[in-house]
Amino acid sequence: MSRRVLLAVGVVMACLPATAVAATAEPTPPQLEEKEVPVPVVNGSFSQPQVKRTSTTSWEQIYGSTETKPWYWGASEANTAAGVIVAAGADRAGRSDNKQAVRVDALLTADGTDLEKDKHLKTRLWDVRKGSRVTVRFDYSPTIDGACPATPAGQDPQRKKLRLQMRIDRKVAWDKPVDEPAYVAKEAAGKKTDVGRANWQTVTHVFTAENDHPEVAFALPDVRISEKNTTAVGVACHPMIAAVSARQRPIQVDKSRRKTELPPAKSFQGNDPSASAVEALEKCGADTGGNCKFTLNQRYSYGYYDRPRPVGEVYENCTFGENSASAALRDKRKVVYRERSFDSATQAANTQFLDSGSHAGLTGDDLSHDVSHAAPSKESGVTADTNQATAGKAAVHFAAAYEKVRDQPWQWSRAAEREIDVVTPKNHASWVEVSAARERVDGHYTVTSKATTSASTEEPVVHRQFITYDGPSRITSDRVFQRHGTLSPTEIERCKTHRPLPYTPAEEPVVPYDPKDTDVEDESLTPGTAVGNRNVPPAKK
Repeated sequence: MSRRVLLAVGVVMACLPATAVAATAEPTPPQLEEKEVPVPVVNGSFSQPQVKRTSTTSWEQIYGSTETKPWYWGASEANTAAGVIVAAGADRAGRSDNKQAVRVDALLTADGTDLEKDKHLKTRLWDVRKGSRVTVRFDYSPTIDGACPATPAGQDPQRKKLRLQMRIDRKVAWDKPVDEPAYVAKEAAGKKTDVGRANWQTVTHVFTAENDHPEVAFALPDVRISEKNTTAVGVACHPMIAAVSARQRPIQVDKSRRKTELPPAKSFQGNDPSASAVEALEKCGADTGGNCKFTLNQRYSYGYYDRPRPVGEVYENCTFGENSASAALRDKRKVVYRERSFDSATQAANTQFLDSGSHAGLTGDDLSHDVSHAAPSKESGVTADTNQATAGKAAVHFAAAYEKVRDQPWQWSRAAEREIDVVTPKNHASWVEVSAARERVDGHYTVTSKATTSASTEEPVVHRQFITYDGPSRITSDRVFQRHGTLSPTEIERCKTHRPLPYTPAEEPVVPYDPKDTDVEDESLTPGTAVGNRNVPPAKK
């Protein structure tokens, strides 16, 4: 027994008989990659925005001319970070890299179990996937603010050690008291001032991501002056953090998901999940200011061959002659098959699998799930759906980004036609299978509320849409298999039966078929079988 193979690109393959094909093994769980790679932390150096100062005295205006919140470290809205930028300088942030820092003002709820509402100082490690091994590094120091009050005689000090926490996905990952602030007295223009001295310490924390895009937050769990005096210390006494960075050993891509079961799309506004899983996609589609772009994640994008599937009819050769050559059946067969795109936002097939711009035979409900680049054609008679048009506009950014990286345009659909010469040996069945070449693309849309400059003091709102596309490949050709194998026992039994024939009387006249005839015996099983009694009128003499 053999199996012939016809490949679209003419590649020769060795194949087993159809009955000897082994069952597919269980997919191997993804493992960590060998090399550690950097993870971008948005504004991890707290360089945005740059604070403005006018004083020539080095220890004055440590927060600039006004207190300014760090960008991208709040919740969903702009300017919501619970912290204040500390200006760069020897007597300000006091860092060796001469960069800015941030005073931590984020607090916990009364029971200490979660971040206090609207008092968040947090970021997300974008594109870090669940299971990756992550290393977070940051610096911390006591305050240098001279406004932190000195302790009057007989009172509890406010210049005290304060605990600082780092939380990963709201769980405590690191907790340590920060040393009490240290000051030296300086005089300028006849005025004495306590000037704080920074004492930067570095923390390195390693963890395994329990979720995609893990949240990293900093907070002060206890700001009471003392257990008896529950008054909170002044914000000027809060410690600082700086230089937040991260690295990871990424989890390898999980290739076990089928194209109809892509990872769910996720949408974020700022650092918080959006109300809708596709909110950022809608924002991108509605954008007219050029503020939407798509970034392709090459680590988790790949090409693959889909599972083989039969196309067209199965031909069965019921010949049981001794001469195998004369028993073989020859035929020409036209095989037509189509491939379409899927996306994780709608997890529905794109309707562009017919031909470019054609929506013949499709309903409005079908089109409402389309995230392709084309709106319904006028000839289709289908009214364009607003949601489809919005998603379609967003997909233009995806297609442009894909072509820029791959040097090939994205293919929303493909129809293929093959004419195959079929030779079916005796006692065999023949059929055609297609293993389609496909591309899976992982990435995200970013929609920024406005164009920004480094001099701007207005924090932009950023929407992110993480999404996966899966479509037919232009880079690799499909594999088309022409297969044949022995008939199954059921098929062999069918081959042994005679061709069903309608009853024809031996004598004229010919009696027309009567559906009311109650004779239900099969009289065509074996030639020569006696005809049963039927309600047939006698022949005319």
